[in-house]
Amino acid sequence: MQVVMKKTAAIIAFAALTAFALPASGQGKWGNSFTADEARDARDKGDVMPLRDIFRRIKSRFGGYQVDANLYNRDRGQVYVVDWMTDKGERIRVTVDAKTGRILSTS
Repeated sequence: MQVVMKKTAAIIAFAALTAFALPASGQGKWGNSFTADEARDARDKGDVMPLRDIFRRIKSRFGGYQVDANLYNRDRGQVYVVDWMTDKGERIRVTVDAKTGRILSTS
């Protein structure tokens, strides 16, 4: 019985430590992600291009439609990471410079 209690206590302690070690801001795997409000504020201040303009650029290059999009801080500034479904049915990830709208990479 004591062995079971010790294992249970160890599991609970590990779970508690893990929970407190996670970022409090809810940042995703990319880190430094913007909340919807922060992204809207950045757009309103002119720090980043509106997503509709980014989507137009991607659509003109690949056709298709947007599946998901997020704004992140990276070493060289803000980027949009956009998951996109092409006209050919391929799902791609497009990284775009949020200030200039230049497509930086696709994968």
